[in-house]
Amino acid sequence: MRGWTVAVTAAAMLLSAGAYAFPVQVPTGPQGEPAEMMYLRASLEQRERELKAALAKLEKYEDEAMFAQAERLGVVEMVKASGLPVHQQRRLAVAIVREAQRNNVDPLLVVAVIRCESSFNNYAVSHVGAMGLMQVMPDTGTWLADKAGFRLGRSTNLFDAETNVTLGTAYLADLINRFGSVEKALVAYNAGPGLARRILAKKEARTKFMAGYPTKVVKEFRKLKAQQERELTLRDQQKTIDRQG
Repeated sequence: MRGWTVAVTAAAMLLSAGAYAFPVQVPTGPQGEPAEMMYLRASLEQRERELKAALAKLEKYEDEAMFAQAERLGVVEMVKASGLPVHQQRRLAVAIVREAQRNNVDPLLVVAVIRCESSFNNYAVSHVGAMGLMQVMPDTGTWLADKAGFRLGRSTNLFDAETNVTLGTAYLADLINRFGSVEKALVAYNAGPGLARRILAKKEARTKFMAGYPTKVVKEFRKLKAQQERELTLRDQQKTIDRQG
């Protein structure tokens, strides 16, 4: 009780002396934040800038690595058939390799599908409404985009080469997983999963359909693989000659 009396007395003395005119203040910034909070906020913002810069460097490195692989595979040369501006051709070549790796699909299989579907015509539209390089249907594109965590928006966005390859490659990989082989997946890619199951369930229909689109794509894929092997062999031979010379 004595302590409480002393405290009250001391408070009264301070007030009578005008101490209330000079309250103890914690240093604050323009936002009314304590100095320590300002320091922490500034440190966090600096770390975020550093992280953003590091991610940009990593993205650039990955882009250059993907482009180098696209050159080695011959994809850079193949995408010239698209007639797109040079910088868009680069983005397309990188997208083919990047999305193929992401979905565990051979990049040259993606190229083979593009060649058979649109002959690299970025603005191709089929009689049933499939659009772009890999001839993705708008409804399928919307479903795939939602699944990937982004919004497709207008169907004409399928004319964006990178978007089309991103969605088309993911769809091809999904069908390979569902149907168990590239050939069967190509039936579904061309005819749709529902019809593909009915086709594959009947021997005569299966044999007839397999001789068409799937065979065409697989033949193109094998041709591209053979071409790649020849070019790699020639490069290795040239390297050997250069070393010996």
